[in-house]
Amino acid sequence: MREEALEEIILKTVDIPGFPPVAMKVLHLTDNDYSSLNELEEIIVSDQSFTSRLLRIANSPYYGRGKVIETVSTAIIFIGFSTMKKLVIAASLKDLHKKFGLLEQRLWEHSLGTSIAASLIATETQMAKPDEALIAGLIHDIGKTVLNNSIPESYTRVIERVYEEEVSFMEVEDDLLGFNHCSVGGLIARRWKLPESLEVVIKHHHTKAFPAFEGNSFEALCEVVKAADAICLNLGISLRRPLNIPFIEFEHLGLSEENFEKLQERVKKIYAEQRAQLLE
Repeated sequence: MREEALEEIILKTVDIPGFPPVAMKVLHLTDNDYSSLNELEEIIVSDQSFTSRLLRIANSPYYGRGKVIETVSTAIIFIGFSTMKKLVIAASLKDLHKKFGLLEQRLWEHSLGTSIAASLIATETQMAKPDEALIAGLIHDIGKTVLNNSIPESYTRVIERVYEEEVSFMEVEDDLLGFNHCSVGGLIARRWKLPESLEVVIKHHHTKAFPAFEGNSFEALCEVVKAADAICLNLGISLRRPLNIPFIEFEHLGLSEENFEKLQERVKKIYAEQRAQLLE
């Protein structure tokens, strides 16, 4: 099916939301190597609900470590610039859910786990910038979130079949809906005017034969997120149970089996530490 025709079908079925403005501003900071602590602070304090939520997280046992943090600037210093950007975007994506029940929590937790795994893989392999990989992991499944918001009854059937038949989301979505979360996500990314690297990851993180892009190759970032996604499925992060997935080609990432096992253990540990704080 031609892409224009597919997009027409998607737009008739799916309600595309606006991207949270605070998260958009932080994304642009991520693209700028010269962005400053003051710029991030200004973005956060412009939204009072974000300010309150992030200060609560900053004073949690995991981040606060016994110190009382009363201002955003102090929080950024103690938590770290890159981590604070992640917290803002994670909170924004969580707020996209029209309701937040068990299913929405699982979708959101999977994105959180993928972001942690992607950042660790990028750090270990130097295939991508850890910050960029982290954000790409957080947003890679935005198509699922929007589908669940727009057609919750249909998407519940998709998820049930994924578990009952142990097949991929893509396969069931294409069968039941006529399109999949990657196609929807790619359309959303264009509507939101996200950076091209994120659009490519959102649309192609399940693509087997990676396409060529006019002089810009985001294949490495896509491979990092694809592996991170598979690690989370393999570990059963946010799932009722681990899904049967193809063997993760860790050698393709330049990792030995021992290093890959250690990386998976770090993903489990960091995910368990951060999950409770970000769900507040």
